[in-house]
Amino acid sequence: MPTESLICNSCGAPLDVPTSANFVSCNHCGTQLSINRSKGVTFTEQLARIEETTEALTDQLRELNSHQRLEALERDWQSRRMGFMLTGKKGRSYAPSKKIALGSGLAVAGFGILWTIMAIAITSSAPNFGPFAVAKVIFPLFGLGFVAVAIFGAVKGYQMSEKLEHAEREYQQERQDLLDE
Repeated sequence: MPTESLICNSCGAPLDVPTSANFVSCNHCGTQLSINRSKGVTFTEQLARIEETTEALTDQLRELNSHQRLEALERDWQSRRMGFMLTGKKGRSYAPSKKIALGSGLAVAGFGILWTIMAIAITSSAPNFGPFAVAKVIFPLFGLGFVAVAIFGAVKGYQMSEKLEHAEREYQQERQDLLDE
């Protein structure tokens, strides 16, 4: 069987290795070696170093993959969060809030109740014929319309706020799961 002369990468001892071998142990220091053949050059490399390098690269790859998944989660959350945002009069976006939904609902409903009371008080002395009879019904109905819109808006805003809170809890859980890996 043909052999080739190599040198141990660890201690420098001479090695006679079969040309078909891919691995060898140094008889002098006992180091496990890999035999690398490339473009007419043959050399040895310590397997322990290869394993250490492989483990380090695997750890780096795992960490990079984790960072990449975390960044993708962040981008996805920002996109999902924008779907919940409301836009104000000046074009500024803000997150829905239970307090704001209930507060604005109460304010508009209060205005509607006040309107209804005032409209009834003002139109009560009007005659019951012609356009006055119609005004006695229509003006108080505007106030009741405000109350209905206030209730609908408050319920809708409250529900939207709850959906945002639920989505944010899911996002925080997913984020924590990724960080714990």
